Amino acid sequence: MINKDLILKSALSKDRVLVSSILDKYIKYDKTGINTYSNFLDERELKVVTDILKRNKITYNIYKKIDECEKSIIYFGKYDNFVTTYKIKNTDFKHKDILGTLFSLGYDNSSIGDIFISNDYVYFTNLTRLNPVIENQFNMIKNTYIDIEKTDEIILDRDRFMDIKVVVPSYRLDVIVGKLSNLSRNDSTKYIKDGMVLINYEEVNNPSKTISIGDIISIRRVGKFKIDSELLISKKGNYLLNIKKYN
Repeated sequence: MINKDLILKSALSKDRVLVSSILDKYIKYDKTGINTYSNFLDERELKVVTDILKRNKITYNIYKKIDECEKSIIYFGKYDNFVTTYKIKNTDFKHKDILGTLFSLGYDNSSIGDIFISNDYVYFTNLTRLNPVIENQFNMIKNTYIDIEKTDEIILDRDRFMDIKVVVPSYRLDVIVGKLSNLSRNDSTKYIKDGMVLINYEEVNNPSKTISIGDIISIRRVGKFKIDSELLISKKGNYLLNIKKYN
């Protein structure tokens, strides 16, 4: 039997609720043999949890629908239909339209999986235990009635990213957020301090934080971006960056 309290001491305080819930699921599985699973974990949360499980030699499994998914589920035992995939006929819906509707139904980031927009369909993954909510209440997006159906596959027929070239004087967060959001430096600073910006799925309130290549920046009401590469440095010391915006 694991020593849960001792393990939790090794986790950062901000992660202890998450780690505690995963350990509880493992303890339940260890006692009963009943398959147990987590909610959806983003890439940062997945790393936090798996690092601790590995350190404590706890056997676990990871499920994601397709390789392109950024959210995963950790489970103990055998996979037992924990996740359902739905599709909706696409009539020019955007990622934020689907997300906003799901939030209005009481979902949160841990119960919403990945959302993919293709030319013909919108696909999203959902915790199977929440299917009754989806099937009984998810019937309209942006005043448009919809029909949803279960599917076994996700067919991606468009690029997931749109490449954006930006020129910035530094890698400061407020500079890059201002450029991506078309905000002034003062407005982007306020946006960050108001908790509207996440780096690698974690809220950041420091406008002067330095961004790195590979970081994922989520700007509420604007979109999600990945700092892809530095293309060149100009004679004036400005940086030309390639940034991928999630479609």
